[in-house]
Amino acid sequence: MKIALHFNADHESLGSLYGYSIYDEVFKVILNNRTLSISSKLFVGDLLFLLYSQEEVQKKVEKNVTSTTYRVNPEKYFRLIESWLYSEENNWKKFNTERLEQSLNQNIFVVCFESIDLKCAEFLFDNIKEYEPFIGAMEINDSNKTHWTLYSRSLHPYARITNKKLNLFHSSFESDDLDIEMQKEYLKLGFETVEFEDLKLKYSIFDSFHDYEHARRVAEWKKGFGSSLAYIADNVVSQLSDIAPDLGNKLWSALNTYESSETNEQFAQVVATCRRIFEYVTDCIFPPQNEPSEDGNSLKADKYKNRIFEYSKQNKLSSTNIDLITASTELLFAQWAKLHNLANKGVHAEVYKDETRRCLIRTVLMLDDIISLKDGPFEIQPNIKIQ
Repeated sequence: MKIALHFNADHESLGSLYGYSIYDEVFKVILNNRTLSISSKLFVGDLLFLLYSQEEVQKKVEKNVTSTTYRVNPEKYFRLIESWLYSEENNWKKFNTERLEQSLNQNIFVVCFESIDLKCAEFLFDNIKEYEPFIGAMEINDSNKTHWTLYSRSLHPYARITNKKLNLFHSSFESDDLDIEMQKEYLKLGFETVEFEDLKLKYSIFDSFHDYEHARRVAEWKKGFGSSLAYIADNVVSQLSDIAPDLGNKLWSALNTYESSETNEQFAQVVATCRRIFEYVTDCIFPPQNEPSEDGNSLKADKYKNRIFEYSKQNKLSSTNIDLITASTELLFAQWAKLHNLANKGVHAEVYKDETRRCLIRTVLMLDDIISLKDGPFEIQPNIKIQ
């Protein structure tokens, strides 16, 4: 999700150079969290409510020179505020109402994260809410033209943050000057590295994809695809928990361990849980058998892939569907082997964390593939306790 943190730029504690004071507060919160996972571009700047609420008052022509006068239209201003705050029905937002009302006639400074998850957004809000200049946070939807105008069109690309690494944006086409002093300040905050990254005119007027229509399509894709992924997660638990009733607990355990992990050893526990989930579901839908398949393949307890393939054949899937299931299973087993090798090589925990996240996702997608093996619902096999 794309979220923006809002600050009263005119707050007496900030002074005129309020940008760094706000960055300092936000970055300290991020760096103080040992398990927070974040990878996002940052866009910063003032919300230009007054600029976009202006209307032309008059034009004067003197000696072939035309001058135009503008003023703020109060009605247009309040419509803009209403569209900004209330046109999105289901977007995530948390504001301090009193601070917001006090700030609407003042300058509001924004730090916008292009892509973070809800957990990270909640964490940022909870840990910055006592900071007096902080007004609140809101999810930004670029399919809303008001949001796109105020944030994507008007804010400036500032940096890219990847956990404890920071890249400061610059444009070599405009200037070769790099803010070395700011780089030193951010290193003092605790970033592992602070580098400079050339934007190469991206997000400028020369960028052919920096417009509302492109932003709208991307926003609609993210929303639609997010719904598709959410449906897969829901459907996996709903369908498979009939025959594998402990699946929900195992998936919860994998995610909970992943989100609290810091070391490769802890991430390896997540990978082991993912493998146990696959084995558990396989045991539930096709228990081990002493007799081999008609093709002579062993169907014993440790032959999970063989049993999945045999289940596919017994459900009379087409050869194409069986090939797809085979490919998905092989990919997941290869991922487990890769993670095992990475753990033995002692790779950096951030690298291992990213690979573990992919393993989690592939495990859920594999469970969705298993659902496709069955024409109709799975047999209900609950774990009943008799008192």
